Amino acid sequence: MKPRHALAAILAVASGYFFALPAALSADDSPIGAYLWFPEPGGPKSEQDCHDLVARVKPSKEKAEMSLWGWLPENDPSAGSFYLLLSKTRMEPTYGAEGDYDSGTVTLGETVNGETAFTLIPDDHPDTPIKGTIMAKPDSSIVVVTLRGIPADAGTTDRTTYFCRFEGGIVT
Repeated sequence: MKPRHALAAILAVASGYFFALPAALSADDSPIGAYLWFPEPGGPKSEQDCHDLVARVKPSKEKAEMSLWGWLPENDPSAGSFYLLLSKTRMEPTYGAEGDYDSGTVTLGETVNGETAFTLIPDDHPDTPIKGTIMAKPDSSIVVVTLRGIPADAGTTDRTTYFCRFEGGIVT
């Protein structure tokens, strides 16, 4: 198990925050939950793209947690799918690589019209806080996460990743 996965496992078990009972969110609540990664470049073109992906993959909170630890069976329709797990204090994608800037301690700001600003302290780069936004409008299945100012060879870059909501993915 990778060191970051071991740390995430300890934190998830210790606090139980990733997979609490689902609850409906109002328009101004933060986007805490589990989201299915949308693999096509440029993100979903319509709500139907997310609905089709969710129908094909059949994601669940349990599968998202299993994906975090790399435990999905090969014959499961979720095999090869990735997720983003977001709690009040952690951002944990199941697709991250060692040394990346997308997993760590997160501080969520206020949610206004479905947009939540955040600051991420990456596990592998604790001296490099990353600012970003999560666009998760309550009436949309499309979730957009943008990390700003990620160090790159030519300075810094922004990274936008697309996800789809699925039933049972939102947690408190």
